Amino acid sequence: MIAFLSLGRAQRKGTVGLHSALFRVWLMVIASLVAGPLAADECRPDGVAGRAATVSYVNDGDTVRLSNGERVRLVGIDAPEIGYGGDPDEPFGRDSRQALQAFLAASRNRIELVPAREHKDRYGRTLAYLYRPDGESAQAHLLTQGMAMAVFIAPNDALADCFLARERIARKAGRGIWSLPAYDPGLPSAAGIPDEVQGAGIVRGRVLSVAESRRHIWLNLEGRVSVRINKADRAHFPGWDFKALEGRTLRVRGWIVHHSNRFQDWFIPVSSGHVLERLD
Repeated sequence: MIAFLSLGRAQRKGTVGLHSALFRVWLMVIASLVAGPLAADECRPDGVAGRAATVSYVNDGDTVRLSNGERVRLVGIDAPEIGYGGDPDEPFGRDSRQALQAFLAASRNRIELVPAREHKDRYGRTLAYLYRPDGESAQAHLLTQGMAMAVFIAPNDALADCFLARERIARKAGRGIWSLPAYDPGLPSAAGIPDEVQGAGIVRGRVLSVAESRRHIWLNLEGRVSVRINKADRAHFPGWDFKALEGRTLRVRGWIVHHSNRFQDWFIPVSSGHVLERLD
């Protein structure tokens, strides 16, 4: 642009067509560079049609009710719980709900609802991705703000890479839940799982042994905590050699189940390699 402005009047008149063409090419190059990151940042599944809807109530940071009464669970994330019936709130539980309320208020609660591949959970709720009319993802927004963590259950892990990239922004900045050691670096399995931990969490520990039953692979961590992998989901763990994990330190995220037997007191069922992380 500086070179263009330094041209004399006659030169500008004689070269305006060329400069105009070059300027248009320059604009197209800039547009292509910008469009790529923006498309990636949308965190949207390919080839899935959405539908217009209106949110009437926000239960918490990952659950809403629509104006038609439909209950929707935001797939791919888990937000801190809000206590009901006298139970205490988890840290950042109400902050997460307020963050989602503010996000939706910007579009007067109008959204686009895009169903996940498996679009119903065991409670009858719709599993979906939520977007404002401007295309911004509710899940991605909450992850970037540190108001939720990414967590995946196959086959609903298509946006894992995009969501984890958003989460890393908040984690690096120590925002929201990532200011808490229970999330970063995670609960040490050697100490067991505290009674107050409910729902999803992040656990880290050394793998003492790897075992198999008829239907499952078990990664047994120190502290009587196990990771359970259904053999039918093996395709969702590309590149993972489970037997080679013995003696290694692992971090896992998922829903923690309190279940005592002679092998463990807690187990975490996982169905996607995106929820596992080697620490050494």
